[in-house]
Amino acid sequence: MNFNKLTKVFGYMYELHRRNFKLYFKPILDPSHEPVVKNSIHWVGHATVVINLNDKVIVTDPVTSINLGQIKRLVKPSLNLSIINIDYILLSHAHMDHLNYSTLMKMNKNAIVIAPKNLKLPLKILGFKNIILLTNDEIYSDNNIKIKALKANHDGRRYPWGTTSESNSYIIERGSKKIFFAGDTAYTDVYKDLIADVAIMPVGCYKPDEFQDLHCTPQQSFKMFKMTTAKIMIPIHYKTYILAQDKDNVTSNTLRKINDGSIKIIDVGQTVKLKDPK
Repeated sequence: MNFNKLTKVFGYMYELHRRNFKLYFKPILDPSHEPVVKNSIHWVGHATVVINLNDKVIVTDPVTSINLGQIKRLVKPSLNLSIINIDYILLSHAHMDHLNYSTLMKMNKNAIVIAPKNLKLPLKILGFKNIILLTNDEIYSDNNIKIKALKANHDGRRYPWGTTSESNSYIIERGSKKIFFAGDTAYTDVYKDLIADVAIMPVGCYKPDEFQDLHCTPQQSFKMFKMTTAKIMIPIHYKTYILAQDKDNVTSNTLRKINDGSIKIIDVGQTVKLKDPK
């Protein structure tokens, strides 16, 4: 690593820890507590979303810990996932803000867990009984649901060392409804012409600019959403932890500026009810 790059890394880490250190002197905010209802999408925080499709419950990237190492949560999780009857758990990749062992340990071990292929061992150790490993374009289906994995533009290895690991996005289909969960991704045209009703899209962790090799800006997220047939975009992956140098108020303002009426900007704990497709 050259001197200039090393200096940038130390500067980034200093700023990250400085911002997080301030949080330890502030109370954690309370979220909204709108109920999860039939045919709805509820944002628990960060990339954790509870999706109810005709009373089958899907949870994405469940993370409800107050602390991720030295990083403190900005707002409390809106739901206790350990007391919910969850049918499916979708994991996009192994990063700590998407794969949280302490949260998963408390969840329903009979749920069907769908994850990238490098996550079999930790999921078995955690005690899950029904583990489905998918890679790009592979499909899981049963009598209730169909879930297709797509390749996200994101290195999903848990730690900086080791080999590159896959990250998944997912299309979730039950009956007439299709939900796209992008997980975590940099800009890509993989989602072009993707058919869905709603797209759940990441919008945070894009500063400094080098982070855009792994994450997308709000503008890039919106552009990817517009590649799909989805009528509604729900932004996630912000307002929960400080993981980079971008600021949530700037992200929110950007979303409002580019919103043509198709972006449903919500707060942690709010629920979006799904309309029947026409």
